Amino acid sequence: MTQLVQLQQILPALRAAGYEPFAVSNDTVDRLAEFSTRYHITYPLLSDEDSAVIRAFGILNTLIEPGEGKHMRWYGIPYPGSYVTDAAGVVIDKDFHQHHARRLSGQALLHRLLGTVPEPHDGIAATTTAGEAVALTAYLADPTLRLEVISTLVCRLEIAPGLHLYADGAPEAFTAVSLEVVGHGIRVGEPRWPEPHQLEMAELGLLVPVHEGTAVVTVPITVTSEVVRLGHGLDQPAVEVVVRLRHQACDDTSCGLPTTIETTLTVPLQELVEPDGIKVYVERLAPDASAANPGGPV
Repeated sequence: MTQLVQLQQILPALRAAGYEPFAVSNDTVDRLAEFSTRYHITYPLLSDEDSAVIRAFGILNTLIEPGEGKHMRWYGIPYPGSYVTDAAGVVIDKDFHQHHARRLSGQALLHRLLGTVPEPHDGIAATTTAGEAVALTAYLADPTLRLEVISTLVCRLEIAPGLHLYADGAPEAFTAVSLEVVGHGIRVGEPRWPEPHQLEMAELGLLVPVHEGTAVVTVPITVTSEVVRLGHGLDQPAVEVVVRLRHQACDDTSCGLPTTIETTLTVPLQELVEPDGIKVYVERLAPDASAANPGGPV
């Protein structure tokens, strides 16, 4: 539901780029109509109540049993994700996730389609740490993080003129630049680095991959149930995200020692757009869960 609302928010940008979104679910026509009215959805929401189309595409979520969450109509839902087609209807991109609640944020999907890097968002100030050779700036593509909604953390490296950082694939004698993102209750994917420049070291007979100037790294990031629980509201308003950059800066004649700099970003949290009745469903499960795991989280 959250992604449907976020798609509405980016609809003008999607249409300007030539894309027309629609969504398919196993919800009834009446339920989709009510949802569209409540959240002012203006693109098509298609009802596949018996999951026939979902099955035909081979994306029925087989991890959910027929009797599981029956009051919430969980059985029959697809694996969350998206297809992108060209004008002829040929699939040119797809993004699907195994976890039934995990999906790209609207901003992450938009920039995946356009092949662009998000700019800093007005809702979250970027944070910068300047080392002797590199300035590291980090910011989130979305104004908030929501439970299992995958956003993009952007890390911008401004490398001092005349210096370079060794990239992945450099000989073992050099320390390749690396990025680590940590924080309680967050999950991150593999950093996506720009294509490095090949530096010729004629005296060594080597071509060595390096980064120079500005290098922009993007990292998929989401918040987990460690800090946000479905149907329970928010236990804390934000999470701290620490970004560490390890690198070795060199010029044409000498290299510095490997070093690490870090910057910390405070990211606000936000509840999902939750289905009606989810809090009631969670409350009904709570006594059973507590009995099975006394003192444990629900």
